[in-house]
Amino acid sequence: MSIKEFLDNVCNEIKYKPIRNEISEELKNHIEEAKEEYIENGLEEKDAEQKAIKQMGDAEQIGKKLNKIHRPKLDWKLLILIIILFGFGIAIAILKQSAMNKNHMASTIIYMAIGIVLSIGIYFLDYKKIKKYSYVIYFIATVLMILPITKYGIMINGTRFFKIFGTTINPSTISMPLYIISFAGLLIDFDRNRKIDFNYLFEDISIRKDYIKILFFGGLSLVLMLYLTSINAYILFITYLILITIKIVQSKENRIKKLMALYIPLIIISILMFEFIINHPYNIKRIIYSFYPEKDPQGWGYVGMLQKEVLENAKIIGEADTKIISSDKYLLSKDSNYNFIYLLGKMGFLAAGILVLTIILISIKLIINAKSIKDDYGKYIIIGLSTVYIIESFASILMNVNLGILANVDIPFVTYGGVYFIVNILSIALIFSIYRRKDINIIK
Repeated sequence: MSIKEFLDNVCNEIKYKPIRNEISEELKNHIEEAKEEYIENGLEEKDAEQKAIKQMGDAEQIGKKLNKIHRPKLDWKLLILIIILFGFGIAIAILKQSAMNKNHMASTIIYMAIGIVLSIGIYFLDYKKIKKYSYVIYFIATVLMILPITKYGIMINGTRFFKIFGTTINPSTISMPLYIISFAGLLIDFDRNRKIDFNYLFEDISIRKDYIKILFFGGLSLVLMLYLTSINAYILFITYLILITIKIVQSKENRIKKLMALYIPLIIISILMFEFIINHPYNIKRIIYSFYPEKDPQGWGYVGMLQKEVLENAKIIGEADTKIISSDKYLLSKDSNYNFIYLLGKMGFLAAGILVLTIILISIKLIINAKSIKDDYGKYIIIGLSTVYIIESFASILMNVNLGILANVDIPFVTYGGVYFIVNILSIALIFSIYRRKDINIIK
């Protein structure tokens, strides 16, 4: 049997075709190395080749074992949990049908269908190929963030959007995952030894190029995000911080020193921000009335009082005994930010509890998946996108039950909103794509 025949027999058993060439090349290298050793020990080339092939074992059995190792995997547990979230989203769309408009349910189904169709392409995409486009992805995200201040921009309830082809879009919902994907690529390519050397006032100065790059691109994205929506800027900042911390922890040199260099300035900035907040009555009122709405029931605490009444009258199963839920004229039945309290009021504590449990299980599953990914680029993307999902979900739930500050934040997959809904589906599809390839590794 020739080397080519042996490799063909092995690869015929491997169902995932994209990995065949790489496995074939790796096995060929092993055979050639063994062949060279036998030749050095005095065997003829043909005999050495046959002995090296025989040493590898049965081609069919090797192929079957490699097929088990190097095959894509669908995360069925996470998929089932996401489908349950979709179910809650559809249920809320049905409940809000009369409160919104007659096309509300149809629109939800259409956006879901668009997201699922696009996600199929994302799922089969080799995510590693997008790393080289990190700067392009960053540029696209930045252009989207700038659009609201151009002729395409519009202002709705104090938030900047842009309108194109008749569709109103919040650019931060699209730019957030794009910035995270781009930032993950920048971190992977980070090299502390790349420097810019120049002379200034007869002094030789050396600046680490990649440090400046991370600070510039990360800082610019945060400034743009803060200009458009503060809550998303905070979420993006926390995501960046987590990714940088993980990158430092993974390094072997001066980890404590690097962490101190990262966090000490942040602590100082946090103290200054806290001082800024307490010195501005507007911010203090917003915080206090979010937790204690009864202090200003007709003003800042109005929504909080609606939520409180629903909580006090909610049942284990069934609709709460309050006109706030039975009538469609109240804000809770119209604004997507309040979907959780609306669901609780319409269906009871049991349904709301199942939703919370589902979100908790998804969060745990995402964390477990991130730990199981060996490729750092894929790991960073999952951690980044998962951080956004977890923060948005729990911030929205806490806000809905008067345990968090009122903010423009929704529960992913449960909230009505065309582009936001589609972006969430595509983000989770990318996570599935990364998990799918977690065991497709070249043998060593």
